[in-house]
Amino acid sequence: MKLLVPKTAAIMITAAAALLAVPAMASAAPLRAAAKHPSTVTVSASPRSAVAGTTVKLSAAVKSAKPTPGGSVTFWWGSHKLCSAKLAFPSAIARCNTSFHTAGTYQVRAVYTGDAKHNGASAILSRVIATKAATSTKLSVSTLAPKVGQRVTFKAAVSSRSPLAVGGWVHMDVGSTTLCSASVSHGLAICGYTWKTAGGSYHVTASYLGDGAHSASRSATSGAISVVKYATTTTITSIAPNDVAAGTPLTVTVTVSSPAGAPAATGTVAVAPTVAGIAGLPGYSCTATLSGGTGTCTITPPAGSYGFIFYDATYGGDAAHAGSTYTGMYQVTVPDTTTTVVTFAPTGGTVGTPDTITATVTNQAKDNISPSAGGTGTVTFAIVGGATICSDVPLTYAMATGNTATCSYTPTAAGSVMIIATYSGDTDNLTSTDTETLTSAA
Repeated sequence: MKLLVPKTAAIMITAAAALLAVPAMASAAPLRAAAKHPSTVTVSASPRSAVAGTTVKLSAAVKSAKPTPGGSVTFWWGSHKLCSAKLAFPSAIARCNTSFHTAGTYQVRAVYTGDAKHNGASAILSRVIATKAATSTKLSVSTLAPKVGQRVTFKAAVSSRSPLAVGGWVHMDVGSTTLCSASVSHGLAICGYTWKTAGGSYHVTASYLGDGAHSASRSATSGAISVVKYATTTTITSIAPNDVAAGTPLTVTVTVSSPAGAPAATGTVAVAPTVAGIAGLPGYSCTATLSGGTGTCTITPPAGSYGFIFYDATYGGDAAHAGSTYTGMYQVTVPDTTTTVVTFAPTGGTVGTPDTITATVTNQAKDNISPSAGGTGTVTFAIVGGATICSDVPLTYAMATGNTATCSYTPTAAGSVMIIATYSGDTDNLTSTDTETLTSAA
């Protein structure tokens, strides 16, 4: 038998059955989390153009629906983190400072990381410009009158108002020629140059080339640098021997000295008599070549020369040394040759009667060479192979007879005897002798 149920009741039964069909342990569906608010970022910089190394203030404003965004913002240049800051309340603005160490154009990106109720966001500021700092270069020079071979030191002081240390290089230039270069350290660049020859007038400029944060600059031109030669002193230090007979070689030693620290003089020294008439004659002059500031040469007074010869020495200089002359008149003595002539009065002797023996001594100059003129030579009379008759008899001088020495001799036996007179000579006159025969009657 079919049970008839009203339509509305059927619907209720179906719904009830559906409820009964739900498992007793089933849980309710999870609640959906609330969506975060979108946000936007606006980035700015002050100033937009600044000298490299100086402070640039970055700021980022974050906007979103209420409540006010929190969290922080980080500023980036490429992969380089510039700085970061928290959002201020209630302005939602983050501010921090940075600087750029190299001149150029920088793109700054501000990244907001979001918070519990706000999504992150970012913005880009495409042009922040860092410019090079102006510089000033001043040059100082150790000396404006260096000697040849002396190092001249150049010192360039490079200054700037930038907080960054100045780097880069400085060239020390004379016109288009660079003398030396140095890097800048603690604001200074120091280098040196040595001139090899004298003369000239050099004006030096220090040229700072700049670096990534500093612009180039040039110093004022230095005063004129004039390179001078070292002063010298020339000396004849010896002539050995300095008292010789004509034809005998003499070794002359010369020295050219210069100030302490100077290189040794090179070149030649001309040694010549002070009397111009004989300076060009062979044998009287010589030229010494210097080594270590000293040199030697040889003089050989020619045959027939005699007397006092005074010498000067003249140094012609070299690339580093000025010339100089020795005027001390170094004396060389070439003794005169002498002749001695023996005479008897009377010319023939007589046994037991005194006979006067006279020795007449004459030098090349026919000068007074007796003690009255400073002569020291004496005459000794002797029998050849026998005894001395008179010893060390001084000379006397008279205009008519010249230089003479006398000795009295009394023959003791008839016949001939050979008598020799020997003049001893002195520093200015050479020795000489004469032998004559005296014949005596009974």
